[in-house]
Amino acid sequence: MNASRATMDDLDWIVDLLADRRAPLVKYAPVFWHPAPDARSTHRSFIEYVITDGGARAYRTDHAVLIATRRAGGWLVDDAHVTDQQWCETSDAHQLWEAFTDDCEGSAVRFVCPVHERERAEFASTVGLSLQESWWLTELSNSGGQAGLQVDLPGAVAMTVGAPPVYAPPGPILFLPKPSDATTAVPAALAKSAELGCAVVVVNQRADEPQLGRDLESAGLRRHCDYFTGTV
Repeated sequence: MNASRATMDDLDWIVDLLADRRAPLVKYAPVFWHPAPDARSTHRSFIEYVITDGGARAYRTDHAVLIATRRAGGWLVDDAHVTDQQWCETSDAHQLWEAFTDDCEGSAVRFVCPVHERERAEFASTVGLSLQESWWLTELSNSGGQAGLQVDLPGAVAMTVGAPPVYAPPGPILFLPKPSDATTAVPAALAKSAELGCAVVVVNQRADEPQLGRDLESAGLRRHCDYFTGTV
């Protein structure tokens, strides 16, 4: 089957396929990716909305799906999956990408690649996307915090962020988008996270900041998710 536009008749199949994609990720970040009890119904409602009213582009083959949702200045590709993660060994992923690029040629795209989905990242490179940034995380035993707060730390301005509705960590994420000094910001974030009830600390590293990556690794964080960008 060549790639075609997905329809509402495909909705339950899409939701099940994307649930199969999420399930193996949990062991790599069991707090960050802790499944919400109603994850399937929540995700079904979201996929239905973005396809019918949200302006998304959704494509399928017999064994794969790709949904590109609108974001400022272009498209975000997160909800995409190829059976058995065979992104580069089968034609399905390339058929999906060709359908997407035919519809959206010249648009900017951001492609989400969790570190443990290695073939996904390899595919992003083969279609001409470049690594823009990476998220590093550490998971904690805190809980009960509030999302939506700005937190001033030595060496960084942070914010508390809620997880996507398909996940249910016990507390929000303390997110550091642009640390100026990780050697002071990370210890401060870890200390502050208990007071804030944050279950995870996440630090953003741009691809042109290799020293920041080394500092974060030395501080005990692990690279969690890569973000590739480019023009389709």
